[in-house]
Amino acid sequence: MHRLLLGVALIAACGGSDPAASPRVVVDPLLDSLFVGDTLPARSATYLDARGDTQPAGPVRWASRDTNVARVDSVTGEIVGLGPGAAILEARANGVTGTALLVVSRVLDLSLLLDTIYLMPGDTFTVPFDLRVKSGGPATVWFRTPANPYFAVDSASGRDSAIVAGPARPFYVFAALGPDTVADTGATEVVQLTDTIGGKGSFSVLGTVIRRARSGARAVHYRRQGDTVTFRISLPVQTPQGFVVENVLITLRDSVPAPGLFPIDSISLTELLGGGADPICRPLRPWALWSIQTNPPLRALSRRGGSLVITQVMPVVHGRAISGRFVFTGQRADLYDDPLAALPIRGTFVAPLVADLTRPCR
Repeated sequence: MHRLLLGVALIAACGGSDPAASPRVVVDPLLDSLFVGDTLPARSATYLDARGDTQPAGPVRWASRDTNVARVDSVTGEIVGLGPGAAILEARANGVTGTALLVVSRVLDLSLLLDTIYLMPGDTFTVPFDLRVKSGGPATVWFRTPANPYFAVDSASGRDSAIVAGPARPFYVFAALGPDTVADTGATEVVQLTDTIGGKGSFSVLGTVIRRARSGARAVHYRRQGDTVTFRISLPVQTPQGFVVENVLITLRDSVPAPGLFPIDSISLTELLGGGADPICRPLRPWALWSIQTNPPLRALSRRGGSLVITQVMPVVHGRAISGRFVFTGQRADLYDDPLAALPIRGTFVAPLVADLTRPCR
């Protein structure tokens, strides 16, 4: 199970230097994966001078930063997968080092796509997972949870049914193929809000590695500029000092009066930055964003085809509480035309929903 921080790993793989100010080495592909025991030929390494022009690279020296995960021949660049995990591949040419990310999987590998699930009593949700099988046919997958009064998980389908509010409790998913068996562990917390405070959410970002986060959750109805009411939900990850270091933000075109499925459309970087439109105060269509405060900050903008599902809308003191889930593909803003930089993002939440209709949107 890979828990390497996705944003940091991808920034590291980009080389971490300003291409306009210094030479750099670009390793292609930027992200790569293989199974334990497999080999890959040398990746390509291109040397660019300070102006961004391609120059002869000369001899390239290769290395792996984690030799327990992958071994790389220093001269030929051939890669051998040794153990499950993630490693940074280095290529050094003309005194400059470029990097890429390698992920090595077991011949049977299993990862939960959400390791924490938040539900309201009465909600159901099918546990999502990623299963990688090198060969040998389909694997058998099953689920188990210790007896508890709060939720139940169907052993065959992974359908998670919330019963009553209570603390987080674990569940397990297993996969078997011949003599090989793997497992992963998650948790479900059933949340019952009584006021417009205390929302909880979780989300994951699936690239070559999986980034998982637990967060707060808060939704708002606010007045569009000169128009109707708009809905927004945010899932901020905060430091103990209250600084937001990561966030998922979903904005709809209209309000959410009742449970339902709401499509998530695309947004471009130009639109996000105000290129002739205002995606906050006057969104033209529903959109979503994932951001993380790496250096430099990393953002992924929604592509068409995602969805937000509101499963319940309940009255509470000072407003309402909602529960639901979402899934969308976020395209990294810095690699907007690279298909390898399209990141599936999904999550669950139980959130307070407040109305802020008196102040104009600015």
